[in-house]
Amino acid sequence: MKEFPILVSNRVSASVALVLLETIQEKDQPTEVLKEENTSVTIPRRLGLSQVVVDRIDVYREEVKRDGKIADHELKDLVGLVNKRPDAAEIFFECGQRLALESFSLPRIVKRFFAIWLIKRRISRCLLRLFGRRIGGFSGSDLTFECKSHLFMEIDSAGNACLLLAGICYESARGFGKKSVEVKHTACESQGDAFCRWDIQMSSVTVG
Repeated sequence: MKEFPILVSNRVSASVALVLLETIQEKDQPTEVLKEENTSVTIPRRLGLSQVVVDRIDVYREEVKRDGKIADHELKDLVGLVNKRPDAAEIFFECGQRLALESFSLPRIVKRFFAIWLIKRRISRCLLRLFGRRIGGFSGSDLTFECKSHLFMEIDSAGNACLLLAGICYESARGFGKKSVEVKHTACESQGDAFCRWDIQMSSVTVG
């Protein structure tokens, strides 16, 4: 399996770590009848309620207030924690959505005629803000995002962390397509492809 070097500089926004752990914590709020639990499934999930996770959330909240950063290897450790769970894919995607949430107000006509350009700009700026570097780019005039030997493969060679980017793309585009948005991860380095590709599909780019 191809190895990716892990950078040591602190460039990743602490908000990424915070949202990951908060998403885990919310997923792990007890809903099952404990005496009927399948412990092989529920015990790993309940890690989100452990005191260690609670303490780390408090630390990251303080870091976010200071616009703090974390190193790539710290993000890799958190991704590894998520990957031990059966709902890892769901967590990564939801985390990406939350990280991309951003209030903005534009005239309807601007959204209608410049939707593609605005979506591309929003995704690129979001990735730079969250991860402290440029990650990939859009191919041609379509909403096709591609990158090679990128951060998400560095921290998770299995490819699950790619769903973080899928969630970011989905949420960034959702406001421009009447919620009829679909993001397909059509190529992935973890599966032997030369690069990763995400296709953002919308049935309509009109708003309202």
